[in-house]
This record gives sequence, structure tokens and C-alpha cells, in this order.
Amino acid sequence: MTPEMVWTFWISVAFIVYSMVGYAGCLWLLSLLRKKVVDRAPMEPTVSILIVVRGGERLIEAKLRNCLEQDYPCEKVDIVVVCDGAAPETEAIVERYAAQSVKLIRAPRQGKNGCLALALGATSGEMVVFTDAAVMMDSNALCLMAENFADPRVGCVSSEDATDGAGINAEPMYVDFDARVRRLECAVGSMIASSGSLFAARRAVCAPWPKRMSSDFFVPLNCIQAGYDVVVDIRVRGYLKTVKVSDEFFRKVRTIVHGIDVLFEYRGLLNPFRYGLRSWELFSHKLCRWLLPLAFLGALVSSAFLWSNGWVYQASCIAQCVFYAAGAAAWLIPSRRTALPLKVARFFVMSIAATGLAWVKFFSGEYYVTWEPSRR
Repeated sequence: MTPEMVWTFWISVAFIVYSMVGYAGCLWLLSLLRKKVVDRAPMEPTVSILIVVRGGERLIEAKLRNCLEQDYPCEKVDIVVVCDGAAPETEAIVERYAAQSVKLIRAPRQGKNGCLALALGATSGEMVVFTDAAVMMDSNALCLMAENFADPRVGCVSSEDATDGAGINAEPMYVDFDARVRRLECAVGSMIASSGSLFAARRAVCAPWPKRMSSDFFVPLNCIQAGYDVVVDIRVRGYLKTVKVSDEFFRKVRTIVHGIDVLFEYRGLLNPFRYGLRSWELFSHKLCRWLLPLAFLGALVSSAFLWSNGWVYQASCIAQCVFYAAGAAAWLIPSRRTALPLKVARFFVMSIAATGLAWVKFFSGEYYVTWEPSRR
């Protein structure tokens, strides 16, 4: 059993290192050899802003004002708010803005992407902007995103998330790291996912529209399949508050289930002979990350079996157990969440647990079609 365990340990460790830092390092090295530039230029396509709310009475008025304050020709912008289920207070607020090209759609409960399908059918803008009610943007956001579509290679433009970094959450650190990876992907080829808080796409790549899948993942993959690039514009920021810790775990489970669902549907994009660099990016950025629980389990179990084979395996086993115990304690005991190392351990352990549960949910047929917005 020992040779098999040795192979399991070192393959697991190599997979973990590649998934967490190696892929980013490869992108950085590649970016030194090739640098893709987006040919931006001022342009003013017609714009449709789509907002789906579930409840949303605390957020919708500030969101509408933020959209209406954009430095963009108002006659070229229409805003559609879809209420996913009855929301009398939200509906009353939206109706007050009807004279300012804001349209309300009352929809029976069906989930976010089903509501987005309704919104798409009710609009005709050449540039479709997807944004959440809790996300604010700068007044020049539409102008800046539109400039990217002057480049005929661009099919989708993502903003960058800007979180408040508050509380006991290590999410802002992860968001910052992921943003750096996406910039590198954009520099060498194309991103393979956009920020769900704020992104824009050509209307042509928004069809067909599956009502079950996550729009910030399948729209970019639609772009790649159609031969377009997905880019990030670091000048465009989507401002949002950090998710409350009590909601963070189940939000991650839901998000990963949606992502796995999209990946299986677009699994043909993993063919490197047809999609080249983009196939490698999709494999490394998404599939490898979602397979990390299996690699961590392999490293832990194999190091325990190899305890008698030397101090390397003993140290590895002890370090893993201590780290997981610290993360679990910080997750379960609020008073243990304040120190930065414990924040990181908690976020890490929670993410691995959420990913593992997401695979279970996905294979059991739970796709989270309906939703409840995360509290921020």
C-alpha cells in the first residue's frame, strides 16, 4: 500500500499547489511573452440594464438612482426591474420611476435566470448590462464598458468587485486574488467568467438563454463558443458590501452548484484542440478549484497512512490537522474569528466544505433554481 499512498500524497500536493498558485504563476509568465490589448474607443450603443430582485425594498431605490445618474444619453438607456415573486413595496418604488424609462415586470416565483429571460424579452438594447440591486457603480461605468465593444473581438465586459472588507470575513482577500487572476487571463487571452455583480454583453451572445444556469458564467462561455473574447475593465468597479458570515456558506454552495451545472453543459469547451488556451483556462480556473476537496482529502489520508515513512509525512499530517481544526473552530466559535490567520483558516475550511457539499447537491439533482439574496 505504501507506493500507492506515496503517489497519492505527491500527486495531491502537486494538484493543490497548481490550483492555488501554480496556475496564476503560469499566467504571469505567459503574460511576459504576450500582451493582449483591447482596442477601446468612445461609442454609445443602446443599453438595457437588467435588475432582478427578490424582496429588495431596502435596496431598489438607491439602485435605480445610481443607474439614472449615469453619464450616458438617457434616451439610449432603458432599465428593467423584475420582481421574482410578489413584492408590493418594491413594486411601488419602481413604479414611481416609470417616467424615466424604468419598466417593472411582476413575475411569479421562478428564479433569477428565469426572470432575466423575461427582462431580455422586454428590451432591445445592443449592450445588455447585468447587475444586482445591492451593487453600486460609478457614474461613468456605462460609458467605460461601452468603449470595450468598439473592439469587434469583445463579446463580454466584466467589472471588478470592490468589497468593503469589513468584519470577520476573509472574502475580500479572495476577491482581490481572483481579480488578479482574471486580469492575467484577459492579458493573455480571454477570461472565462465575469463578475456576477456587474457585467455587460452583446445581445447576440445572450441567446439561447437557459433559465437554470448562472448568467455570469454561461454568457462568457457563450462568447468564447461564438469566437468572442471576455475582458475585464479595471476602470469599472462594482461596489458591494461583504456577505454576512451566516449567509456565506450557503451562498458559496449555491454559486458552485450553478457553476458545475454550466461547466457540464459547456464541457466541449474543455477540448484544447479546438479552444486552445481558453480550454486550459477553463480547466485550471474552474474545474481544478472545484476538485480541490478531493485533493485535500487525498493529501490528508495518504500522509496519515505514511506516518511511519518519515518526518515529511508526519509534519504534513500534523499541519493539516492543526489548520483544519483552527478553521473549524473559527467558523463555529465567533470569538475566535478576529485574528487574520484564523480569518483565512475559517474562510479556507468553509470554502472547501462548501465545494464538497456542492458536488453532493449537484449529483443529487439540486440546482437551486429559486433563490434568496444574500444579506450584506
